[in-house]
Amino acid sequence: MNTFDKPLQVLDCRWLLALYAIVPVSLALVLIDSLVLDGRLLRQHIPVDPMHWPFWTVIFGLPHIVASLLTMADSEYISHYRRSLLLPFVGFAGLTSLAIFGPQPLGEQSMFIFLAFYTIYHVLAQQLGLTLMMMGVPPSGVFKTWKWLSILCGFVIYVTVYTASLLGYELFAGVSAFEFLMAIAGLMCAAVIVLAFKLTKTSRNRIGVWYLWGNVAMLTSVLLIHEIGYTLFVILIPRVIHDITAFMIYITHDTNRNRAAPVNLIYRLTHFSRLPPIIVLPAASVAIAYVLTSLQDDYRLAVVFALTITLVHYYFEGFIWRGGNPHRQHIEFRR
Repeated sequence: MNTFDKPLQVLDCRWLLALYAIVPVSLALVLIDSLVLDGRLLRQHIPVDPMHWPFWTVIFGLPHIVASLLTMADSEYISHYRRSLLLPFVGFAGLTSLAIFGPQPLGEQSMFIFLAFYTIYHVLAQQLGLTLMMMGVPPSGVFKTWKWLSILCGFVIYVTVYTASLLGYELFAGVSAFEFLMAIAGLMCAAVIVLAFKLTKTSRNRIGVWYLWGNVAMLTSVLLIHEIGYTLFVILIPRVIHDITAFMIYITHDTNRNRAAPVNLIYRLTHFSRLPPIIVLPAASVAIAYVLTSLQDDYRLAVVFALTITLVHYYFEGFIWRGGNPHRQHIEFRR
């Protein structure tokens, strides 16, 4: 078959849904360890933060950000996006430089709050955007309310995970700041569940209903797991779902974009190997992310660069898969 005749590779939404299997598996492990084994299987052996695992920093977080940038190593894409990305890149570079090299600890603390909210927004906006696509409906007022309640709930959970040691003080009537924020998260989560029932009735596709409740299960599970005290799983569950989802989308896109001939720089350089994007993209992304992560220990400019590309990634992921943008023309979903 001539390469020009190769059909577009379609991403089956059932594979994206399958990633949510990590939610019941993680919840079951936590409940068994906490209620039956008194923490002997997990609590006594796992770190509080997966960042303490060397392999975690290499595989998750930065690699999928690098992968998204590698999809841009394409002359047509650069020409299309340069005007919309140049100013944000310069702005984010200035912002992160001020945070790292400016007055401390104000700079880093301000960056933490900004990055925390933007990270949660980015992660959940991706998953909830896919939910809307799978449901096959336009964004209603109920959906927008559901989306923002989910994002705010996720943000509160994120903040309490990373600032728990600072929230132990009494806020009022014997209630600590940590307990108060967790109660707020619980109320928002309850509202998310109620609105999900309403949204279920509007979905045109069954896969959309399953994906909708997959996201509800993810949010409620991490809240419960956080309350029990297994912080690692609070971070691990959404990170694994988000990053692997992103890689599946990027790999499918790159396979289709370069199916006739390699037009992306990465695939032109590796064309001699005949290796497909499912190997080339993760390998190149992990290698670049590893070098950049290693440099951050000794060079603050590397920290600035890593933060800048992270924020740029968050920004352009908000629109490149929509409408007539070239990225969207090279990926199809099977619902």
